[in-house]
Amino acid sequence: MNQTSEGISEEILSGSPTPIKIFMATWITIQTSDLYDYLCATQLNALKSTALAPGQTNPVDEIIDAVTARIRAEISGSGKNLLSANGAQIPKDLKSYACYLILESVQTRLPSLKLTADQIRLANDAKEYLKRIAKGEVPVSAPDNATIGGDFTVSASCDVVHSRAYCVSEKSLRGF
Repeated sequence: MNQTSEGISEEILSGSPTPIKIFMATWITIQTSDLYDYLCATQLNALKSTALAPGQTNPVDEIIDAVTARIRAEISGSGKNLLSANGAQIPKDLKSYACYLILESVQTRLPSLKLTADQIRLANDAKEYLKRIAKGEVPVSAPDNATIGGDFTVSASCDVVHSRAYCVSEKSLRGF
C-alpha cells in the first residue's frame, strides 16, 4: 500500500488492474460531537450549557483543546514520534483515550454529575497509556502532515547496520 502526502492510499485488490484510492486520515481533530459516543446526550448537553457565567461560551471546546495539547505533549515526550502540523490533531487511535480524559475534566463543572466506575477506570487507563507513549514504549501513527519544531522538540535517530569503507581516488572520481 502506498500512501501519498494527502493521506490517500493506493491499494491494489487482487484481480483489479487499477489502483483504488482510499482516504486514510491517521490524525483527527476531536469535536464536541465525538463525546456523544461516550456520554449520553442529556448529560453532555448539561455540561455544555449549565452553570455558565454571563457571556461564557461552551466550556467543553476549551477542555477539548487542553486535553488535545496534553496528548500532543505526551506524544512528543519520547522524542520518537512526529506531530501533525495541525495543532488540534491527535492520532485517530487515541480518540477514545482523549474522550475519556475530556469527560473526566468536563465533569468537574457539575459535581452532581458523577462518572461511573467504568468511566473513571477508562480515564485512568488513558493516563497510563499516555505515560507509556511519553516513555517511548508505545509508538503512535505518523501524521500525514508531520512537522518538527514548534513548541515540541522531536528527534530521530538512525542505526547503521552495515557500512563499508570507500576509497576515493582520482580514478574513482573520473567522469565527475
